[in-house]
Amino acid sequence: MYVHYDEVEESAPASYASYVENELMAPIIDYYEAALRVKYPVSGNLKLGSSVGKICEISTPSVLKNGVAADFFLYIDTVAQSGTEIANTKYCYLASGTKRPLVARTRINRNQMPMPKGNVLLHEKNMYVMMHEVMHALGFSTSQFKNYIDSNGNRRSGHVKSVKIGGITRTVVDVPPLTERLRKHYGCSTLQGAVLENGGGSGTASSHFERKFFVYEHMASGSIHGRRITELSLAMLEGSGWYLPNYSYAEPFAYGKGQGCGFITGTCSSSSSKFDEFCTGSSRGCAPTGRGGGNCRSDSIMDGCRFYYPDQDYDCDNADAEDYARLPSLQSFGRGSGSKCFMGTLNTRSSSSRTNFCFKYTCSGSGSNTEVHIQVGKNKVVCTAEGTKSVSGYYGAVECPDPETFCEGVGKKYCPRNCMGRGSCVNNVCQCRSGYKGVDCALRA
Repeated sequence: MYVHYDEVEESAPASYASYVENELMAPIIDYYEAALRVKYPVSGNLKLGSSVGKICEISTPSVLKNGVAADFFLYIDTVAQSGTEIANTKYCYLASGTKRPLVARTRINRNQMPMPKGNVLLHEKNMYVMMHEVMHALGFSTSQFKNYIDSNGNRRSGHVKSVKIGGITRTVVDVPPLTERLRKHYGCSTLQGAVLENGGGSGTASSHFERKFFVYEHMASGSIHGRRITELSLAMLEGSGWYLPNYSYAEPFAYGKGQGCGFITGTCSSSSSKFDEFCTGSSRGCAPTGRGGGNCRSDSIMDGCRFYYPDQDYDCDNADAEDYARLPSLQSFGRGSGSKCFMGTLNTRSSSSRTNFCFKYTCSGSGSNTEVHIQVGKNKVVCTAEGTKSVSGYYGAVECPDPETFCEGVGKKYCPRNCMGRGSCVNNVCQCRSGYKGVDCALRA
């Protein structure tokens, strides 16, 4: 992958341009170069003919006229504009035979993507936005679905289709690598493909996974803390016929796992919900990744469903979240702290409401013998089944999750983004190569 930054350097302040080039995009390019192989690589250098005077709405740069040793060329530019859009991507040049995108442009709105200035959670959020945009550039887009090819290199047909789901006609993409994994993930053997977003207007609808079914998957629409780049979005790229993913670079994804066909075909509202992924009312609960707490709410593209939308003030990865916590001395906060969200009514008073806590934990055993050990200050709570457990010296209780579901789902330990191709995953901890640091090796040492 070759990334062209000239337009960033010309349009943005020097500090911002340096952040984009050296801190933001560098680990993302390392990730994709490690996670993907191009099935039909460019022969020789990627080079545009002299007749291509403009590309991506600007004069073709000399590097593309002379040729670069790459399979994909990405322009990055920045603007400072009004509106809420953080970034957008467009295609500029496709391969003549396979129609694989060869040149694309991603534009960043500086007013909506601030420099993190040491805030690692904001940096992570920026990084997920740009990983999302790069995946669009590689071919995850409604304009490119029609160009997907099969394993023999022939153009696919019939893989983008209209399907009745819950009485509503929806657009789905049915490519074998993805559909097979979706059926296994949800436990629904009749699933006809990936349901695409039907809201959000132009640029959002039909170019993303449906938010209701894929909250926190990084190719669902909308920006949110704690997203995951999973086997599902990598499988979409494999289904394009253009790429061969290394699935060890996928992050675990428990949302909707094993819930059956009803999770896709059913309905929910502010007052009724069948599945744990959804909620009712406006109560506090743990976000679906278990990373922190949030309030039950919906938005315009959740089709009436509500979920525990994460609040950074209750994010277990946020070191400042202790300022908003009940009983902060019992909890653990901060990037790499190893804590997850657990619900409970613990308090020093006899009367207390239900809220979320960030506790360290370990999982032991397997199958029906799985246990979750929750560290509550100096006390250890052993959960052998779903229910409540009291804690010596405190009123109220801690709510134990189902141990097997928790340990195979939100509590599963892993190396974020498989260390971005910048280190090795050893016992679910990234061992970064020299020059890199962080829980995912995305930062420069």
